[in-house]
Amino acid sequence: MLLSVNPTRMELLRLRQRLILARRGHKLLKDKLEGLMRSFLSVAWSYIEKREIFDRKCRAILNKYYLSTADMTNDQIEELFSKNNFNLELISKEESVMNVRYPVFEIKTLGVPISYPFAFARDSLDSVMVDLTKLLPSLVELASIQQEIYLIALEIAKTRRRVNALEYVMIPNLEETTKYIYGKLEEMERSNISRLLKIKDIIRGH
Repeated sequence: MLLSVNPTRMELLRLRQRLILARRGHKLLKDKLEGLMRSFLSVAWSYIEKREIFDRKCRAILNKYYLSTADMTNDQIEELFSKNNFNLELISKEESVMNVRYPVFEIKTLGVPISYPFAFARDSLDSVMVDLTKLLPSLVELASIQQEIYLIALEIAKTRRRVNALEYVMIPNLEETTKYIYGKLEEMERSNISRLLKIKDIIRGH
């Protein structure tokens, strides 16, 4: 689509400069997009591997938990854990990849994981609590990676839109307009030459 500009030499120079910058920006954004895609795939594969390990361990802990509390009612379980003073504090810091900033979470444990009355629980429940405490850092790590994936995906979408806008709209429009102005200037130049030749012929005729 032709841009609304005057077909002058100054405008042609200005549009040519814009075209150079647009092509340079397009290349930089394409390189950035490729880098983001590589980062996304690397982080995504890491997440899949870590998630499979986490899910396997989590299923094992849940099975052990159900066996440990099989002879207890829901009220007894609730009463047992109501006396637990174990708490977690979530700490967040920022890191970046390809200028994409994302949070990285860590946990700080407060209290003792096994703080319920021993007389009212099986020994296997203690093992469940220990295993669960060991699994918590993996859960927090997965949350960090998931957020990283989400933010990289958003940046990929934004960068792709900018690449497409340059590739399919701005650059073609600038190319078409510069070509149009160049043609108009050539036409004006031929017209001027034709007029000069006519004037020259008239002068010679006298």
